[in-house]
Amino acid sequence: MKKILFLMALVVISCDVKEEFKTITIPNKYSLDIPDSFEKVDNLNDDASLQYQNAFKEFYVIVMDEPKETFDTAVITNDVDMTPDLEGYFKAIQFNLKNAVKNIKIFDQKNTEINGREAKIFSVTGNVEGYAIFYRCALIQGKKHYYQIMLWTEQKKGESYVQTMNQSINSFRELVRHDKLYKGQ
Repeated sequence: MKKILFLMALVVISCDVKEEFKTITIPNKYSLDIPDSFEKVDNLNDDASLQYQNAFKEFYVIVMDEPKETFDTAVITNDVDMTPDLEGYFKAIQFNLKNAVKNIKIFDQKNTEINGREAKIFSVTGNVEGYAIFYRCALIQGKKHYYQIMLWTEQKKGESYVQTMNQSINSFRELVRHDKLYKGQ
């Protein structure tokens, strides 16, 4: 009986641990708070400017940033069914996800603001390379860039990490350069 009570207490204590965060800054671009247990890696996505993981928890985060001008010009010069704005960017990301993720389901979409920037947050489930995955994503329209934040884990762990994922997403801050400061004025 004592053994059962000890194990139950251990489970309660381990479930009640609050995640600590650290702030990662990508100079002249943005900052993002991520779980303190994450370690920097460089093998999650070749286009990501931020890549961290907790391999033990199978919990990952990347951020990709793309100049707005690049996306907007591509939309305007090509005959595509998209607009040069955040909604058009979301449509492009959806298209890419649908090509990469089998049995995809996109849900829990909402338009919002994150630290003064227009944003769209959504969840995705599906299969990637035979693994059932849960993603929590945010697309943010910055002053001169679109930012794509993706956090993911195994689908069965998704709900237990969603609060941590949202806290990380909502911490995003674009670091806007003030030209006067850089001109020495």
